[in-house]
Amino acid sequence: MSIRKRLFLSNAAMILMPIGVIIIILFLINVVINGGHEVNGNRWHGPEPQNTELMNDLTKTASLEQEKLLDTQYLKSLVEKSSDGNLKIVIRKGNELIQTTEHVQDISSKELPNFGNEGYDPAGIRLREEHYSVRQHDFYFNDGTKGSIFVLNNSASFVTFARTFFPILFISLLLLLILTNVLLSYFMSRSILRPVNQLAAAAQKIKTGYLDFSIKPKRKDELGKLVQSFDDMRSQLKESLELRDRYENNRKELIANISHDLKTPITSILGYVEGIQDGVANTLTKQERYLDTIHGKATYMNRLIEELALYSKLDVKKLPFHFDKVNIKAFVRDYLEEIEDELNEKGIQLAIDTGDTQANVLLDRDKIIRVMENIIYNSVKYTDKDTCIINVSLVDKGNFIEMVLTDNGPGVSEENLSTIFTRFYQTDPSRKSGGSGLGLAIAAQIVEAHGGTIWAESKPNKGLSIHFTLKKYEGDNHE
Repeated sequence: MSIRKRLFLSNAAMILMPIGVIIIILFLINVVINGGHEVNGNRWHGPEPQNTELMNDLTKTASLEQEKLLDTQYLKSLVEKSSDGNLKIVIRKGNELIQTTEHVQDISSKELPNFGNEGYDPAGIRLREEHYSVRQHDFYFNDGTKGSIFVLNNSASFVTFARTFFPILFISLLLLLILTNVLLSYFMSRSILRPVNQLAAAAQKIKTGYLDFSIKPKRKDELGKLVQSFDDMRSQLKESLELRDRYENNRKELIANISHDLKTPITSILGYVEGIQDGVANTLTKQERYLDTIHGKATYMNRLIEELALYSKLDVKKLPFHFDKVNIKAFVRDYLEEIEDELNEKGIQLAIDTGDTQANVLLDRDKIIRVMENIIYNSVKYTDKDTCIINVSLVDKGNFIEMVLTDNGPGVSEENLSTIFTRFYQTDPSRKSGGSGLGLAIAAQIVEAHGGTIWAESKPNKGLSIHFTLKKYEGDNHE
């Protein structure tokens, strides 16, 4: 439930609760005044059976045996019969009181209701600081004189009831209102302050640099959404800081490796440039040889810098990928045929076995070409044969296509197989191979970004096989 609805209902409850209680009180008052209810002690009873029976006896006597109304003993016997010692009987003839029971002898006719007010009056009359309810029956004596029978009861007096009940009712109403207000305020403030305290505690943690926590909203209202948004912001902040730290570490490592790997070619370039400047290269042929060497070293440096930058972007997931639906067989054949002549000139032979697979895969063309290029040139770099033979094959593996590139080089020892995809790793510790040590590391990052896996298999002196998988196009799987 939203905060707006809860506030509306809370305020409505604070208004409607006292109105409801007041309506109940008015209803009870109406019942007391008009419904003939009595209070005995502090307890409610229904219609008064004894009092009604007493009045019925008196009414019957007034009709049939009026002379008994003058008999004090008879009246006392009726009171005793009623089992209520608080009852008093008064008989009035004309304007004179002709008979009363005990304790009301000093009452005057003027204090009693006039003839014609037959019925029950809970408010009654006041005698000697006491209030009495009055039940009245009017009749005519045999001589035609107006007469009235009054049954007084001080325990059933509305005033007596009001004095005992209404203070309790008022205090109860006041306590109910206070309790309602306190409870509603408590629950409303708690529902608002709990998420606010959550946010305050979380903000304090973030202020100190601690982000390894999470906060969960307790409700689905506006504050719950705010808590969730705050936690999402914390999570994104944590990721961005981790990415920044990772990128910073990569930058430092990049600088360190660039410094290491560029030192040798720069030294060579400086040496050959000084040779030209000092006249050591005093012939055109020698100058051309020096310039070719400088060009080769500069090209190597440029490729090294590009590979370092590429790997750094891949490592922090900042390199964009553009995936297309590609027929893997046609794609591999087109690329290998394109570079076959260039490889043949360098003494490299390609053997292609794409089988009968016609599967489509989702891939980034340029990135997968980079993978195959790095694997191929890695094999060329470490070959110990006059002719480097590379076999390229495709194998259908259900939901994946597996590509295998196998060379006829010296292979890699078992203990080194798990590390050849580590950046700057080279099997030749002296780095005489002239590579950056990033080729296979870049290939691994690209394959993983495609949702595939890459691994190596080798036996010493029997060549190295690089395997990697690519997911088939999902649309083909549903056809």
